[in-house]
Amino acid sequence: MQLAPWGYIVLLGAFVLVLSVALPRKKSVPEKANQTQNMEIALEQFMENMESDNRELVELVKQNRIENSQQLEQREQRINDLEQRCMDLETKLEQAAQFMVQQAAASAPLTKPMQGEAQFEEAIISSDIEEVPHVDSRPTIRSRYAELFEMYDQGKSIESVARKLEMNKGEVQLIIQLAKQEEGARD
Repeated sequence: MQLAPWGYIVLLGAFVLVLSVALPRKKSVPEKANQTQNMEIALEQFMENMESDNRELVELVKQNRIENSQQLEQREQRINDLEQRCMDLETKLEQAAQFMVQQAAASAPLTKPMQGEAQFEEAIISSDIEEVPHVDSRPTIRSRYAELFEMYDQGKSIESVARKLEMNKGEVQLIIQLAKQEEGARD
C-alpha cells in the first residue's frame, strides 16, 4: 500500500505534533523543580534577612534602653545635686538673715533718740498732710490690649482683629466686653 504524497505530509505532521507535545512535558517537570528550588532559596534568604534585621533591631532597642537608663541616672543625680545646693543656699540665707538681725540689733542706739529726731517726729505728727487721692496703679484692659482696641476702634471686625493678633475670636470678644464693663464701673 502506497501512500499518496499528501499522506506522507499528514504522517510527518502528526509525528512532529506528537514529538512537540511529548518533549515539553519532559522539560516542564525539571523546570517546576527548579522553580520550587528557587522559591525555597529565595524564602530562606528572606528569612535570614528578616532574622538579621530582627537581631539588629533587638540590639538597637537594648542599646536605647541602656542609654535611656544612663540618662535617667544622670538626670536624677543632677536633680539631687540641685536639691542639695538649694538646701545649702537656704541655710546660708537663713544664716545671713540672722547675721543681719544681729548686726542691726548691735548697731541700734541703746540711748534715747536725739532731740532733733524727737522734734522731727513731732513735726510730722502735728503737720497737716494733704491726702493724695488714691490712684489705681493697675493698668486698664484698654491699655494692656492697646493694639487690639486700636484696630477695633478703626472699625475692623472682631474676626479680622483676631486673625491679625493670632487670637481666638471668643477671646477678643471677651476682652472687649470686659473693657466696656471696666469703663462703666469707672464712670
